Amino acid sequence: MKILIQHRHYENEISGVLTYIHSIIPELEVRRIEVKTISTKQDNIAKWFSYIAWADIVHMNSNDLFFTLLCKILHKKIIIKYHYCLYQSTHTNYESMKLTQRLKAEFKQTLPKANYPLKWKLHTFVKWARLFTRLSTAILADAHTACSNFLGESSAFPWPVDTLYNPIEIKSENQLKTLENLSNPYKFIFVGRLATDKGVDILLKAARILQDENKDFQIIIIGDGGQSNELKELASNLEIAEKVNFLGKLPQKEVLLKVQDALALIAPSRWQDPAPYVVQEASSVQTCSIVSKMGGLPEVAGPHSLFFENEDAEELAKCMRYCLDNPDEVINRGFQSSEYVAENFSAARAVNRLLEICRELTSKALVTTSDR
Repeated sequence: MKILIQHRHYENEISGVLTYIHSIIPELEVRRIEVKTISTKQDNIAKWFSYIAWADIVHMNSNDLFFTLLCKILHKKIIIKYHYCLYQSTHTNYESMKLTQRLKAEFKQTLPKANYPLKWKLHTFVKWARLFTRLSTAILADAHTACSNFLGESSAFPWPVDTLYNPIEIKSENQLKTLENLSNPYKFIFVGRLATDKGVDILLKAARILQDENKDFQIIIIGDGGQSNELKELASNLEIAEKVNFLGKLPQKEVLLKVQDALALIAPSRWQDPAPYVVQEASSVQTCSIVSKMGGLPEVAGPHSLFFENEDAEELAKCMRYCLDNPDEVINRGFQSSEYVAENFSAARAVNRLLEICRELTSKALVTTSDR
């Protein structure tokens, strides 16, 4: 079987999509599956034609309508994987809806306010064009997958969407994490973009609550973004600057060492994050996670993590307090989380399901051909 994997990124770009692709390729090759990848952002159209013609199955990882049309013209079966929310109306507040209801909600969400400048009003048509592209690509695809149950459900499609989790490697030789391995004072860590939707300000407010209780801890913040200066100013205004270290962007290996040294990773997202890799990475080094109940975060974090309601700094502080008061229990939760991720997010499991879908599509194609 020949599988062409499509994406929409540059070769050295940091992307969860590329991480997923690089994780499944070795597992596919072990099973003697021929694999090629193509970037519809970087590669030329001649290469598109050549690679599509070569493939038996095309595994798409973006909503590229023109590429999809070429696949259909060349009679290729498409398995698409959704990595991000399809609708703006699901980004912050989500409730389950049928497709017609979701489209109405999306239309209402994208309508410009009466006092908007003309260029913002015109941008509404760009949003509608993007939505049309996403939905048209979805209609043309032969099989549908998503990186979390939440993302599949939020698409509101009338057809099934399989969950194809983003895999992560758990090295069996990893040393068991112990309290003796951790530096003092105990650390809580955030890794990600410094943007409003990531909720780092909620973490800082929770830290102030714990400081007022004379708790001994440190906050490590890794990443950069447009909110960086604003968050540093907030830490200063909350008088917790001595407890917060902004480390900026670090190499991945160094990030994992920092996460391993932390008592817990905190993901306080205020948007419906579909399936963040950082929580899986924390579990891979036996670090417990504290996550907001948003999007696919609880699903990916697993049952051994700690959870709090979105925007609730008091409840986040309660989770952090629990960690500081019960560090042995938190270490055990981290170990259990690593077992959960190893069982549910392996490359072998992801490839098993992907190949099952491939075989289903090829067998249907053979039946259709014989019927003719």
